[in-house]
Amino acid sequence: MASAVVLGSTLNLSLNPPYRGRRQNQFDVSAIVRRSRRPWGFPSLVLARRRKISFSRAAQGDGGSVEINQSPPAIRTDTEEVNNSASSGDGYVALLVQTLGLHNDPLDREQAVITLWKYSDGGKECVDSIMKYPGCVSLILSLLKSDSPYACEAGTGLLRNISSISFYRDILAESGVIEEIDWLLRQDSLTEEAKVQGLCTLWNLSIEEKTRIKIGHGDLLPLLIKFLDDEAIDIKEAAVGIMANLTLSPSYHIAMVEAGAIGKLADLFKCNAKDFKVIRKAAKMALLELSKDDYYRVLIFEEGLIRVPLVGAAAYKSFRPQLHSRPTLPDGTEFELTSRPSKFGATELLLGLSFREKNFNLEESKSNAIIAQSQQHFLAQIGAIEIEDQRSSELGSSMKQHHTLLPLLDGIARLVLILGLEDASAISRAAQSIADASISEHSRKSFKDAGAIKRLVQLLSHDDDTVQENVAYAIDRLCQSYEVRQTFEAEGIVHPLVNIVKNRNASESLLEKVLNIMHRILDPGKADLEDKVISLYDGDVLAKTLETSSTELTSWEMAMDSDAVKHLIRILKMASVRLQSKTACVLDYLSNFEPYANLIIASDIESGLDAVFQTKLLH
Repeated sequence: MASAVVLGSTLNLSLNPPYRGRRQNQFDVSAIVRRSRRPWGFPSLVLARRRKISFSRAAQGDGGSVEINQSPPAIRTDTEEVNNSASSGDGYVALLVQTLGLHNDPLDREQAVITLWKYSDGGKECVDSIMKYPGCVSLILSLLKSDSPYACEAGTGLLRNISSISFYRDILAESGVIEEIDWLLRQDSLTEEAKVQGLCTLWNLSIEEKTRIKIGHGDLLPLLIKFLDDEAIDIKEAAVGIMANLTLSPSYHIAMVEAGAIGKLADLFKCNAKDFKVIRKAAKMALLELSKDDYYRVLIFEEGLIRVPLVGAAAYKSFRPQLHSRPTLPDGTEFELTSRPSKFGATELLLGLSFREKNFNLEESKSNAIIAQSQQHFLAQIGAIEIEDQRSSELGSSMKQHHTLLPLLDGIARLVLILGLEDASAISRAAQSIADASISEHSRKSFKDAGAIKRLVQLLSHDDDTVQENVAYAIDRLCQSYEVRQTFEAEGIVHPLVNIVKNRNASESLLEKVLNIMHRILDPGKADLEDKVISLYDGDVLAKTLETSSTELTSWEMAMDSDAVKHLIRILKMASVRLQSKTACVLDYLSNFEPYANLIIASDIESGLDAVFQTKLLH
C-alpha cells in the first residue's frame, strides 16, 4: 500500500488542488473512516454528505483553445470541493484509489470516483498524483460498466481529464480505454453526459498519431459520423473534433468519404447557429484536410463550398474600389442611363431608378454576383477580410493555414477580387484555385458572371511567368464552356495569346496551355469532342460549337499575321510531342482558310513536318 493515512485530532485530510479558475460551490466534507467488516481489512471511505451530482459541459483543457490538433477542453463541473486543511493529500488520494477496488461497496466506489474526478479538475499536478498508483486506469475502466449512471459519468470524466495530459495518452490507449469507450458509446442506456465525456476522451486521444490509429481502424468511424447528426451540441462538437483529428492521417480519408463524412461536415460548416462556433471551426479544418485531394475537393465543391487561398490581410491593402463610377455588373455589363434625369444626379448611382422605364429582368446568378461582390469589397475596404482565419492561426494552430473555405458565391467573388490585387503570388494562387474550381458548366458561368474573364485576359500580359502560366491554366479550364469562350473572345483574348506564341522565352508548359486555348477557340467543336466535355444532354451547345467552327475567323484575322505563323512552325520543330500535337491542331485549322494556307506554305512548313515525323520515328 502507498503512504499510510494518519488519523488523529491534530491532522485533517484535505484536497486543495491548484484550481486554475474561480472556486465554485465550496463546502466542507467530513471523512469518516470506519473499520470494514469485509475480510480484506482495508479501511474504506464513506462521505457523510451524499447527494445527486449534476455534471456540466467541459470548457478547459491541457492546451487551451480548441484546434484541429488540440484536445477538447477538459471538464469544469459545478460540483463540490473538498476543503479540509492538511498536507496529507497524497495519502487521501491513495485511499480513494483503493476504494475503487472491485471488492468494495458499489456506493463507496461511486463516491470515490466522483471525488477523484473533482480532484482531477485541478490540473496536471492532481492528475499526476492519481496516475502514480499502478492499476488505477483499470479500476476506472471497470466503473464504465457500472449500473450507476453517476459512476459511469464520473469514470468517463476522470478519463477525459487524464487524457488531456499528453504524457498519459499512450498509457490509456494501451490499457484498452478506446475499446471500452467504443463499447460504452453503443449502449442505449448511456446518459448524454457520459456520452460527451467518452467522446471527449477519444478527442484527446486522437491527437496522437499512435492512438489515432486505433480509433480510425476500428468500427468507431461509422458511429462518429452518426453522432454528427445528434441533437445535442456537445456530442456534435466532440464527434466533429475527433473527425478533424482523423483527417490529419490521409490513410483514413477513403473510409471517411465512403461513409458520407463530406456531406455531413459541409452541413455543419454551413450552419450559422450561435452555438456552432467550435463545430464550424472543426468541420472547416476537416474539410480543408480532405480538400488536398483533387477528387475530394470536387465533392466538397458539389456541397456548395470552394477552397480559397489565404493571401494575407496586407495583400488587400492594394485594393482600390472604383468610387463614383458608372454602375456596372461584376461581368462589366453597363446600365443605360434613364431618360428621366435627376436634379442631383441620383440616377448615376441608384440603379433602381432606371428599372422603372423598362421591363428589366436581372438574372438570379447576376444579382447573386452583385451581392457577393459587394460583401467582399466591403470587407476589403474596412480591413476585415481574412481576420478570422488570421486570428485562428495566432491562437496556436500547429500548422500554417494556406487556404480557407467559403460558400460558393462568396468564394468566387473573393477569388476575382484577389485577381485585381498587386501581389503576384496572391494572383497566381487565385488563378490556380479558379482552375481547380472550373469543374462544371455552372461554376464556369459563375466565374464569368463574377467578372473573372476580363481580369484573366489582362493578366495574360503579366510580367511574372508563374502568374502567366496559372492564368493560362485557368482560362483553359474555363474555355471548356461555349458561352465563356465567346466572352473571352469578346474581351480580346486573341492578341495576348498570339503575343505569347511570338515570345521565344515562353516556357513549354505555358505554350502548351496557350495553344490548347487557341485550339478550343479556333476549332471549338473538334476540341470539345476530343476532350469529351460535351455530354449527350448538351445538344444545343454542340450545335452552336459545330456551327461556329465552320464560320469565319473574325478577330483572329488581324492577330495571326505571317510572323505568328512562322513562330507556330518554330514551335512545331520542338522535341515535345505534346507541343507538336497542339501546334499541329492550330495549323490544321488555319490551313482551311486560303490566306493562311498560303502563309503556312511560304513559312517552310516542310521543315516543321520533317521534325514531327522524325520525332514520331524516335518514339
